[in-house]
Amino acid sequence: MNQTIRSNITSNRSNITSKAQNYCPISTCAAVIADHWSIIVLRDIAICNQRTFRSILANNNERISSGVLAGRLKRLTDIGLLYFKDDSAHSQRKIYCLSLAAIDLVPILVDMSAWALTHTSPSKEPIALPSGMERPQSQYSKELTDRLRSLHLDPSDMPV
Repeated sequence: MNQTIRSNITSNRSNITSKAQNYCPISTCAAVIADHWSIIVLRDIAICNQRTFRSILANNNERISSGVLAGRLKRLTDIGLLYFKDDSAHSQRKIYCLSLAAIDLVPILVDMSAWALTHTSPSKEPIALPSGMERPQSQYSKELTDRLRSLHLDPSDMPV
C-alpha cells in the first residue's frame, strides 16, 4: 500500500504547478496552499482529526458546503496530498489520510495559525487548537526575518 501511495504522489507532482515561467518552489507551494478551502480541509483532517466526509462536513467551523468539500477532497487526492482507505465498518465510507507531502505541510499550517494569532485581531474567540503548537524558528528563517526587518522597517516602528 505504501508503494502505491508513494507512486501516486510522485505521479501527481506534475499536477501541482505554478504559473511562473521558471520553477519557483514558493510559487508552486502557493498553488497548493492559496486555496482557502483546501487549507481548511487539511486543517480539519490533520489538526481536528476529522477524517470522513460526514465528520468534516458536520464539524467544520467555516460551514463548508458539501459540494465544495467534495471538490476539495477530490483535488487534494488528485494532487497527492490525501489518499483514502475504505472503512471496514461502512462499505460506502472513505477514511481520508494525509500523504507524506501533506504531513510536511502541517508545520506551515501551524505557522500560519501562529502568524494569524499574532497579527490579526479576531472579532470572536479563536477556535481551540492543541497546546504546544509553537515551533522554534530555523536559523535561516530567523536570520531572514531579522534581515527583512532591518531592510523594510523603520527602527522607530519596531515593537519594544
